[in-house]
Amino acid sequence: MIKHTPGPWFADDKGYIWRRPLYELYEYGGGVAGDKPLASVQQGWWGENATGYPVQANARLIAAAPELLTAMQELIAAHAAEGKPTNGFVRKPATKEHQLGIFLAWQKIHEAIAKATGETE
Repeated sequence: MIKHTPGPWFADDKGYIWRRPLYELYEYGGGVAGDKPLASVQQGWWGENATGYPVQANARLIAAAPELLTAMQELIAAHAAEGKPTNGFVRKPATKEHQLGIFLAWQKIHEAIAKATGETE
């Protein structure tokens, strides 16, 4: 199975997805030598007189993909560690460590969603 490029990823306003923060790419007035975007979102058109796809929003969503994946994997792992149902309906009480793991996973999910929606930089 081929693995994805590990995150974090960063989106710019032109729809390019990078492996480095934008301030590192352009801190000396130009791109870092040999650095190429991981992906790009094209404007595209639905049809005549259409406004096209929301490039910046789609690029942000793609750039947040590694964080979303990690957060969901951690939440699944924390939830699974909580315990098996004892009678088909009732779960064993979670330990403080499991509760903390679930809380931290939810926190990462909220951060990744904020990144995908552009609520934070």
